[in-house]
Amino acid sequence: MMEKLLKKGTELAENRRDKSRQEIKSALEQILPDQISAEEIPGGIAVQSPDLGDELIVNSSLRDVAFLMRGVR
Repeated sequence: MMEKLLKKGTELAENRRDKSRQEIKSALEQILPDQISAEEIPGGIAVQSPDLGDELIVNSSLRDVAFLMRGVR
């Protein structure tokens, strides 16, 4: 009985994690400029750009996103 509950709980948690990753990635793709990409990686979501450091300095919205993403980790 406990094993079934544990298995079901783990399954639900993994499904929710995957759904959340997709929702976050979609939201990032909508709000980030075209030159900045969001990709799913084994550990979560990575945001990449050739000039990401410069973009973060210039664009306060991107700084906010970076801050929130660090908090989620």
